[in-house]
Amino acid sequence: MSSITEQKAIQIVMNYEKSQGREPKDVSKTKCGYDIKSGERCIEVKGQSSKRAGWIWISNSIVRKLGKDLSNYYIYIVYDINNKPKLKILEPDVIFKNLKIDTLFLLTTAVINKHGKDVEL
Repeated sequence: MSSITEQKAIQIVMNYEKSQGREPKDVSKTKCGYDIKSGERCIEVKGQSSKRAGWIWISNSIVRKLGKDLSNYYIYIVYDINNKPKLKILEPDVIFKNLKIDTLFLLTTAVINKHGKDVEL
């Protein structure tokens, strides 16, 4: 996570987890598939400026990375972050019973760099 919104969301979740008596650790820079490790919880944090929590996506590479931690994977959505931030927590059973598969089409970096036309600006 790199945006200001996302960093603010991580801090809000860290504070929330501490208020619940847990000892959260920011692991967002480790590329482990989630942002915070808090006890057994592997927490993916999503920051949103909208007044209501909106859709999110989970890549199949994240699901593969989780491996045995899949049953401890939580998504915390911090929304309305620029006004009065609110937190919505999705537990593992809710997440994995309600995922919808959305086929994406991808042009790889290699294809773009090999075949894309560079234009001078």
